[in-house]
Amino acid sequence: MAKSRLPAFLEDHPGLGSLGNVEVPRLKLLQASSPELAQSDDAKQGEFWHSLLGRSIGSSIRICPVFINWCFILWRPREAGGGILARADDGKHWTPADTEFKVKLKSGDEVTWQTGRSVAASGLSKRGSYNPNDPNSPPAATRMYSVVCSFPDHQNWPPAVLTLQRTSIKAATKLIDQLRVLRAPSFGVILEMSSVKDESPSGEFNNYAFELYGPVEDKPFYEENSRQYRFFIEHGLKVKDLEGAQDD
Repeated sequence: MAKSRLPAFLEDHPGLGSLGNVEVPRLKLLQASSPELAQSDDAKQGEFWHSLLGRSIGSSIRICPVFINWCFILWRPREAGGGILARADDGKHWTPADTEFKVKLKSGDEVTWQTGRSVAASGLSKRGSYNPNDPNSPPAATRMYSVVCSFPDHQNWPPAVLTLQRTSIKAATKLIDQLRVLRAPSFGVILEMSSVKDESPSGEFNNYAFELYGPVEDKPFYEENSRQYRFFIEHGLKVKDLEGAQDD
């Protein structure tokens, strides 16, 4: 089969029959600090980057949000080396649980984060937990939304996942609010996703904007979205290079 020419209908959805062993690639909005800018001439700040295709797909594209979930990530501070210390994929229970991490912050303070029995018990999702010496510090744990996207205008592209956290949390919650008022399932809805300029105390950055485009009218595409949704519900979502999302 490897040597024979595949029928066109098989080439339309490469690899989708074996998602069980596949980590979903990421769909990134490139920032000034994104490493892709130095790695590829095709990469441009303010444009979306499909990590499996390895190229920019522009600053605006139509997507279908096939599957959405959220979790908590306990990131080691970047200045201390970065990376994931613990995660709560169900939003409730830490892996590893009841584990203590001693962390040195950018301020120079050394603090201890303990995951405890659960996210709620640990208190790490509450304001002031990043630096217990500063009640106004942010939560130590970061809430992250993951949105698996398919592409109605490029149905041969593999699905990719957005990771929305920190400065993009408002865009994520607005997206979820938009979807909640619709009668259609999320995988039956087409959205226009755009890159927009935004500002934070740290300066200007690129953020996400989502606008409703309309329903999916292509039945085979809808059925493939539905199949993927059922797969993620049953097996969960594995995001490729999740640790790289710390700098998003």
